[in-house]
Amino acid sequence: MNRVYVIGGANVDISARSYQPLREYDSNPGKVSYSFGGVAHNIAANMAGYGLPVEYITAFSTDNWGDLLQDECINRGISIEHSQIIPEEGTSLYLAVVEPDGEMKVAIADMEILSRLDIERLADVLSRLDHDDLLVIDTNLTEVQISRIIELSHCRIYADPISIAKSVRIMDHLDRLEMLKPNNYEAEIMSGLKLEEEKDYRKVLDWFIEQGSGSIVISMGARGVIGRKGEQAYHLSNADIEIVNTTGAGDAFMAGYIYGQYHQHSFLDSLRYALAASAIAIRSSDTVSSEISEELLKQFYEKIKKESVVTEIK
Repeated sequence: MNRVYVIGGANVDISARSYQPLREYDSNPGKVSYSFGGVAHNIAANMAGYGLPVEYITAFSTDNWGDLLQDECINRGISIEHSQIIPEEGTSLYLAVVEPDGEMKVAIADMEILSRLDIERLADVLSRLDHDDLLVIDTNLTEVQISRIIELSHCRIYADPISIAKSVRIMDHLDRLEMLKPNNYEAEIMSGLKLEEEKDYRKVLDWFIEQGSGSIVISMGARGVIGRKGEQAYHLSNADIEIVNTTGAGDAFMAGYIYGQYHQHSFLDSLRYALAASAIAIRSSDTVSSEISEELLKQFYEKIKKESVVTEIK
């Protein structure tokens, strides 16, 4: 079928950004705003903006936020045909407190509604997916949901572990993943290995491959990205990009990588598309940039190709 399916959370994101460095146990003057998000939602929204055919599966409430979330997905060109309505639960909310430089300080997520997503109702859809399809999941899903999704699916599966606490939910399924995208801290917790010096890179990458993952891509913030697929292992530095807000960078990164994979680009070029998408994201105050387009992604890909230093990891 050659489509991209995304299963995971849909939130209302509330961002509170301080005007000055945050002071604990005090009221901090700043700006509070909201947008629609959730890791899976943001990945789907970015991919739709880059022209990919996206089927997004999540749980929507019947409250006002839920109606707005559905409308927002439809307006972005995201299909929600197989998503489910859960009237008994309220829309999930995500609250992030952000430093003046755009770095997230702390966040709280209320995502109970997603645990009500009935995977058995999706069995027919998932069982029809084949190697031409790509499936992206996030670990806002429960361990039981993740296990059943993976059991039913026979396509390429890409996973975002989201957080240190939730990364354990995917640990038993590393050998079924086409690609896993942890950040630096999640990779350390999952592998039990430290990522402090360049000599540590190969050990951590090798550990994930030894667990059976088809590829491992670790986003390292200001230090760029490292990744391994087969015998290919690279470290890519970031390009020079003004940072406005990093909240949606990881989600955009995954979307850019999937764009590269969907269009059958090489592993290295998929990493470049991932960095390009992330660069677009951090220039915007929105979690999902309002500027995204396939043309803009290609422009930033060229910038990354020119400016990012690629080092083969031995």
